[in-house]
Amino acid sequence: MMPLLRVVVLVVAVAVGVVVGFNVDAAPLDQHERFASQRKGRSLTPRAYEPLPVGSITPKGWFLRQLKIQAEGLSGHLALFWPDIMSSSWIGGNADPGLHERTPYWLNGVVPLAALMKNAHEDQLAQARKDGSSGDPVCQEGVDMMYSDLTDLDVSRVNACHDLCVNTTACIAFVVDDCNKDKVHCWLKYAITAKNNATCRCFVTMTGAFSAQADKYISYILQHQKPSGWLGPDDDKSGNMYWSRFPVMLSLAMYAEANPSQAATIGTAMLAFMKEASKRMQSTPFSDWSAARGMDMALAVEWLIKNHPQGQDDFLFSFLDLVRKQTWDWETWFTNFTTGANPHGVNNAQALKSSAVWFVASGDEKMHESSRERMRNIDDYYGFASGVLFCADELLCEAAERKFPSRGTELCAVVESMFSYNTMFSVHGDVLFADRAERIAYNALPATWASPAGGDMWNHQYLQALNEINAAVNDVHVWTHDGPDAETYGLAPNYGCCTANFNQGWSKFAHMIVFTTQDGGIAIGAYAPLKAALPGGGEMDIITDYPFGDTVTINVTAHRAMPVHVRIPSWAYDAVMAVDGARVSATAGQMNKVNVSAGTTTITINLNPKIRVEHWFSEETISVHRGALLFSLPITPNYTVIGVHPFQSRDLQLLPTTEWRYALKVDPADPASSFHFNGGGYHPGTAPFNHTSWAVTITAQARVVPTWGLEKNSAAAPPASPACSNTSSCGPLVNVTLVPFGGTELRISEMPWA
Repeated sequence: MMPLLRVVVLVVAVAVGVVVGFNVDAAPLDQHERFASQRKGRSLTPRAYEPLPVGSITPKGWFLRQLKIQAEGLSGHLALFWPDIMSSSWIGGNADPGLHERTPYWLNGVVPLAALMKNAHEDQLAQARKDGSSGDPVCQEGVDMMYSDLTDLDVSRVNACHDLCVNTTACIAFVVDDCNKDKVHCWLKYAITAKNNATCRCFVTMTGAFSAQADKYISYILQHQKPSGWLGPDDDKSGNMYWSRFPVMLSLAMYAEANPSQAATIGTAMLAFMKEASKRMQSTPFSDWSAARGMDMALAVEWLIKNHPQGQDDFLFSFLDLVRKQTWDWETWFTNFTTGANPHGVNNAQALKSSAVWFVASGDEKMHESSRERMRNIDDYYGFASGVLFCADELLCEAAERKFPSRGTELCAVVESMFSYNTMFSVHGDVLFADRAERIAYNALPATWASPAGGDMWNHQYLQALNEINAAVNDVHVWTHDGPDAETYGLAPNYGCCTANFNQGWSKFAHMIVFTTQDGGIAIGAYAPLKAALPGGGEMDIITDYPFGDTVTINVTAHRAMPVHVRIPSWAYDAVMAVDGARVSATAGQMNKVNVSAGTTTITINLNPKIRVEHWFSEETISVHRGALLFSLPITPNYTVIGVHPFQSRDLQLLPTTEWRYALKVDPADPASSFHFNGGGYHPGTAPFNHTSWAVTITAQARVVPTWGLEKNSAAAPPASPACSNTSSCGPLVNVTLVPFGGTELRISEMPWA
């Protein structure tokens, strides 16, 4: 039996309840009273590391390329064709009824993404430019789009139709009849729908500046605030009415940071809303989604206290107490997964940070240990090797299958868990939280996208799995609470929440890499190529191809001497760090403090990662890791288009075309010696998580296990190891290539050894 690296599998029965209408009490009164009484001088407890304001970060290198791919994919185009954003009830439309959560979700990611794109001078979407500057709109000859007309009229030339669209606020596209150059007919469009081939037609999309989309929605929401202070639609009188405002509050806070001239207006609007919410909560307390996710509202209240209290500190602290009192008791839930809250996967992902949020509000050190304990517990009960925190295809998986690698995790849980772990690191300063956020960002998030081109962000899954041998519409499936298309790739498979919510993943992660510290310094909690504008002047420039490379160079230009706290990941036991060429200590799993002088100081780090194996499903299966990356056996897919949407959005079904039933040849005494790492590194300009030309790979040897079969159209549980103790029962030894999990669509990530 190979040594168990870190994961212990506990045999604990977990009660699973119903998602909607699950009757859960809020925090017990005595706990709430303790929370309220522990406020020290009516001030918030400082975070260990405070994120820089949104607008301080300029992405570079592969990270900029990835963010640009996101902006030029669904993120930058949902407002142009997807009704739940384009015709949202938040901007006077009638789409996204019910919870009204999709535009708030979208804004929660688009606001910080727009700030990143503006700083990098990549704000204009590639398909067309509304300002008529270099790169004028490209007319798609022979393409027509019927309906959605604002107006139609004759114009003198094609450019005149373009100018009309530029000067018409609602116009996002136009079609011209250009066969007669002396008399061009022009149709202005307010929406993008299905296109068709037609002679004498030319179609142009006016996508314009990406940041203008966020500006438009934020402006409308603020301008249409009710006299009472309520924001957005007001057609729900239940305790669920509050939930969709939580991401709106977070979006407004980020917009205020990125646009300081709007900060006072936004602070006033947020305070007015909180006062109205407080009034309503007296008679109609939080329920369901609101009660499950109250910690997000609390984050917004804490932001307002720190940034724009407007002399209303007493009210804001009282409101913070009320929000805490009406939020479910996640502190109890994460100890046993049976009482205090419920097993909805995304609720659990968002609630991971609840103790961190309550720590800032109360200073109660018990909240720090609660944060650590819940990470241990959720790993032990439900954890997955990709860093996606748990098995939860809608609800936490049943006891018998809670680590089954063919079961899945929802995309919303991926991005919410990233933000939760980053918040936990920011508040408590524990490196293990930053390790986990980075692991999710560089594995689980990119693995949820697919296309024949590979590496773009037009088609996502609802559920992803570690061992995923197809992404098909399956009426018989291993997941238990979602529809037959939940693992297909597309615009909005199974349910549309993740189409809106995925946007926050990388864009908020980018703003939780560099922090200020309580000792007047700077902290680096993750690694990606970027520049950060430091408070009071100065700059930090991070130069790296990580996670596709092992070295990081950090140039700090400071106006004064200051400490810099550098994270060395828990797996980087052989890391080497130097300051201006002089070697300094580098301890894995800690924030390592170095002092820099006024002027420019260069910190260099070689993380020297080693290949390692981990046991998650059982001690008789392995996953292969190096640094922050999980490596998987890629399965070459066959793509079938099963749905067509505007732009490049498609619904895709993927079926396997290559063998997947492998057991790896591994030396139990020294597993890493059985693998060979191939460096290569990131190729500038390419999609970072490409699905064919991978930046890094690992080669190994393996045998086919013919008896490894199927369970409900997915890969059955991996066979017990050694799977080929009798070599005649397996195929011959062959070479296989393992690639980054985030660069796969179909894969095997948990394997037996031969």
